[in-house]
Amino acid sequence: MRLLSVFWVTPLLLAACGDKSAVSLSAFVSDAVVSVPDTAFGSALAGSFRVQLSLGPEASGSTQVSLGNFSLQTESGAPIVDVLTLESDVAFPLQVDKGGSKDVNFTFKKDSIDRDAVCAGKVRIVGSVMDTLKGGTDQVGSTAITPDCGAT
Repeated sequence: MRLLSVFWVTPLLLAACGDKSAVSLSAFVSDAVVSVPDTAFGSALAGSFRVQLSLGPEASGSTQVSLGNFSLQTESGAPIVDVLTLESDVAFPLQVDKGGSKDVNFTFKKDSIDRDAVCAGKVRIVGSVMDTLKGGTDQVGSTAITPDCGAT
């Protein structure tokens, strides 16, 4: 009987030890939208995205998540807007409990933008999150997205 329990426990321990997401914070950017509307003063920038935060079920406890800067870059990583001014639906730092997850929605606007730089191709929203459990920073970013540049 004791031998049987070892066979059941070992695969579970190996699965937990081999999967980093079981013990740490995972962060993903999704649902990114970027648009370049025309205004009376030229072209502006507007957009939104979601950051999905999940803390693994085998983590040692909860974590406090803080935001680093987020930027808008070309698909190849060249900066377009170095620091996006973000508004979110929650306040930071944000607590994520062991085995829990949080979705945070962000919006951004910029009154003046170089339309040609944003509309030349696909762009990415790139930033970072810090968490107290890890004691470090993780880079996060959207997939490449085509901005809505409307008719020029």
